[in-house]
Amino acid sequence: HRVIKYLRGTIDMPLRLSGDGHGVIQWWIDASFAVHPNMRGHTGGTMSLGRGSIYSTSTKQKLVARSSTESEVIGVHDVLPQTIWTNNFLREQGMKIEDTIVYQDNMSSMLLEKNGRSSSSRRTRHMNIRFFFVKDRVASREIRIEYCPTKEMVADFFTKPLQGSQFYKLRDQIMNIDPNNKYHSDHRSVLRKDDGDKKTKATVVPKEATGKDGRANQVDVARRSYLEAATRAGE
Repeated sequence: HRVIKYLRGTIDMPLRLSGDGHGVIQWWIDASFAVHPNMRGHTGGTMSLGRGSIYSTSTKQKLVARSSTESEVIGVHDVLPQTIWTNNFLREQGMKIEDTIVYQDNMSSMLLEKNGRSSSSRRTRHMNIRFFFVKDRVASREIRIEYCPTKEMVADFFTKPLQGSQFYKLRDQIMNIDPNNKYHSDHRSVLRKDDGDKKTKATVVPKEATGKDGRANQVDVARRSYLEAATRAGE
């Protein structure tokens, strides 16, 4: 119900794509550890050439990881083929690619991806050699791994049930919502439309004075107003 309500309320929200012309492809890749009933993780990734996400993915991982670090490495391994294909495709279109950056928020997985087995510990030395093909791509400078703080990790949008301000913040970045747009997370309006073009201040109704359908219970509102007035008169 909440999802349908959100989709209906944002049916005309635009996706705006723009490139900065610097030839830098940015990827945000993240993973959630053991979030499925069979204890498999979930991979999320998104790509941008400037503003707005051109490509996004959200997939269940194909094996069970023993740690969040391993799950993060698997996540990069899952998305990297698309990263390489995108680079090749854009080059064939005549675009000059200066750099491809993969942002992550897990330092341990970044060490494994950059150094391979030399950064393995007892918890990661069992990992299949196929996951270290990421290291080969880093060594050949085809991609570059960089740290991204968790709160700025856009791929969280595709791996976790975000709520509140973080959901809207990342959504604005993915959709490239203009700050002046009514859907932007910073947009706070105290007005609501009544009778066409008339605008009046929205009435704030106490939570306990609303019914199951969310509408105000006028009797409770009136009773509350009377008690508050009587209290002030008694003072």
